[in-house]
Amino acid sequence: MADSSSGPILSGGKPTPPPAASNRNVSLIPEGLKTGLLFVLLIAVGFLLYDSYRYQQTSRAEVAKINEQINALEKSGEARLSALKGEISEVATTTQEAVGSTKAEIKKTAQQIQMEGQRTKAELNQALSTKADSADVQAIKTDADSKIGQVKSEVGGVKSEVGTVKTDVGTVKTDLANTRRELEGTQRQLVDVRETLTAAVAKNASELDMLRRKGERDYFEFTIPKKNQITKVEDIRVSLKKTDPGKGKFSIDIMVDDNRLEKKDRNVNEPLQFLVGKSRLRYELVVNWIQKDRAGGYLSIPKDKTLASEKTGTVGI
Repeated sequence: MADSSSGPILSGGKPTPPPAASNRNVSLIPEGLKTGLLFVLLIAVGFLLYDSYRYQQTSRAEVAKINEQINALEKSGEARLSALKGEISEVATTTQEAVGSTKAEIKKTAQQIQMEGQRTKAELNQALSTKADSADVQAIKTDADSKIGQVKSEVGGVKSEVGTVKTDVGTVKTDLANTRRELEGTQRQLVDVRETLTAAVAKNASELDMLRRKGERDYFEFTIPKKNQITKVEDIRVSLKKTDPGKGKFSIDIMVDDNRLEKKDRNVNEPLQFLVGKSRLRYELVVNWIQKDRAGGYLSIPKDKTLASEKTGTVGI
């Protein structure tokens, strides 16, 4: 009996061909596009690293300048304290000399009073012994009383001068104590200013947005398109004078209340503060970036005009 599997061949049918191999998977993104995207990504990473490095360098320069200003103020305070000590020493020496001279004058005056008394007593005894009339005795007594009164008046004047000198010394000591307290307060304020300047200055858009959310001040961003061109920022005007992008330094003029404030050789992200208007509101201008002929940053203005008023201040700092 014939095998049933060989039926098709025997019947003259064609053999069934094997299934064709599946086509190779084709990528949807061309290789050239992948390479280009990878190159752009590498450039972006490099730019971010470079920007981070520049930001660190600028921050270090700002902190160094603040430290220099604080050291200068501390040296100035020490010089003032040393000068006051010298003045007090000089006053103390003068006072001692004056007191010594006054003591000598009082001693001399006392001796004179004693001598006048003895002489007057002798004259009275002599007049009585010679039985002079009462008119002569009374005249001698009156003259003696007059001389004694004059000497007492001179002694009173000397004592008054000594009291005045002691009062002056007390006043100088009080001034020295007040000056020491002021210097201590100034040192504490310098520390507070350093911390405040470091924390309250926005160096980029995200930090500026964080300051806006605090709601304490209004912030207005600006761009100065060209050197020596006056640019209006809210109610003030600014003019860029010089830039040094390599060192992160610039010079700028601020026109406010018919006054021109010159800010020379300032650092990027350094706060420039000045007072504006009759209410003396403290504005703060910060330049965040500079180029060869351009610069940009923001202007900060207090929201509460009443609480922020500094009517006893000066035009600018």
